[in-house]
Parts: sequence; C-alpha cells; structure tokens
Amino acid sequence: MKTFLSVCLISSSSAIPAFADHGYDEAYRGYVGAAYRHLATVYNCRALIGRSRYNNARVAAENSLRLSGMPTDIALRSVEKMLEKIRRDEKTKSHLSFAQCATKAAMTQAELQARERKLQSERQFKNWVADKDLPSEAP
Repeated sequence: MKTFLSVCLISSSSAIPAFADHGYDEAYRGYVGAAYRHLATVYNCRALIGRSRYNNARVAAENSLRLSGMPTDIALRSVEKMLEKIRRDEKTKSHLSFAQCATKAAMTQAELQARERKLQSERQFKNWVADKDLPSEAP
C-alpha cells in the first residue's frame, strides 16, 4: 500500500508543473484574446466613447503581448497587425449606438480585467510549483 501511494504521489507531483504550464498558457491566450476583443470594440466605437478609451485599450493589448517576453517593438507591430484586421472587419460590421458601444466596451473591459486576474493567479501558482523544486516536465 505504501508503495502504491508513493508511486501515485511521485506521478502526480511530476504532473503538477506540466499542469501549471498548461494553465498559465491557457490563461495567457485568454488574456490576449480578451485584449484583442476589447481593442476591436473600443476601436469600432472610438468616435462615440472617446479616443482615450481607444488609447487605453491599445496599451492594454501591447502590454498583454509584452507579458510573454515579446520585445516592445514586436509587440507594437503585432498590435498594428491586429488593428489592420480590425479595420478590415469594421467594414462588414454594422455600427453600434452609443448605449451599445458603452455596454459592449464595459463588458469587454470587465472580461479583460477578469482574464488578467486569472493570469496573475496562474503565474502565482506556477511560481509556487517552481519554488517546490518539483520536476519541470511530466514523464
């Protein structure tokens, strides 16, 4: 019985870092996706809700990319590519009213903030696992 428990403990301890990495990667992808959706919403509504909200959304998108370790210049170019896609897609979308823009911008900003908190939580978990000196990969 002790042998079985030892094997289970060792197996699960080696899987924790892989799970931590997967959770962090998933949280990061969700965060970048939320940053893109918020940027697209605010860009499409910038005439109604103000340019400053667009600038804030752009900075949030840049920061979401830089968080992965991407150099600043590449993050800036990547956000420009995002904006090119948003501009192309803007032509096919119907325009929203002020109330719709304000509501959708608030929703996408709330999603972005929630994704950022989840990412911070995953980062703390990943650091906790790293501090425990567990194996870095699953068998």
